[in-house]
Amino acid sequence: MKKWISALVVFIAVIIIGTIVYENVSSPPVGVNQGEQAPDFELPDEEGKNMSLSDLEGDFVVLNQWASWCEPCIREFPVLDHVHETYEDDLNVVAVNMTGTERRVEDATEFLDENPVTMPVLFDEDGEFADDYPPTDGMPTTYFINEEGIIVDVHHGELTEEMLEERLHPFL
Repeated sequence: MKKWISALVVFIAVIIIGTIVYENVSSPPVGVNQGEQAPDFELPDEEGKNMSLSDLEGDFVVLNQWASWCEPCIREFPVLDHVHETYEDDLNVVAVNMTGTERRVEDATEFLDENPVTMPVLFDEDGEFADDYPPTDGMPTTYFINEEGIIVDVHHGELTEEMLEERLHPFL
C-alpha cells in the first residue's frame, strides 16, 4: 500500500512540475523586445479617464512614446493619427506622452490643443510606464503589439507614413 501511495505522490508531483514547465515555456516573458509579452499599463487620458493595454486585448495595437519637445515625435504625430483614422476598424493607435520628460507638465496639453488628434493620447504622469517601457534609444519609440499582446516589432526613431504602412502590412 505504501508503494502505491508513494507512486501516486510522485505521479502528482510530475504532473504539477510538467504543468509549471509547460506554462513557462509556452508563455513568452514580459518585456519590451520583439517576441515578448508587452507589459500591461493603465494611464489617464487628457480628461483623466484611464485606459490600459488589457482594455485593447484582442486588437492589434500601435503604441507610440512621444514628448512635445521631440522634433521627430512632432513630425510623426499626424502620420500616426492618419493611420489611426484610416485603420481604426483593424487596429488601435495609442500615443503615450512621456510626461516626466516634459519641461513643463502643461507642454503636452498645450501641444495637443494646437495639434488636435483623434487617436487616444495617454499621459505617463508618474513615470510608471517609463519604468516598464524605458525610452533607452530615445524618442519616438513605437511598439507593434499583436492581438495576443506579443510585441511583433519595435521601431526606434521617426516613422514616415510609408514606413508605418510597410510595418503594418503583414498584420492587416
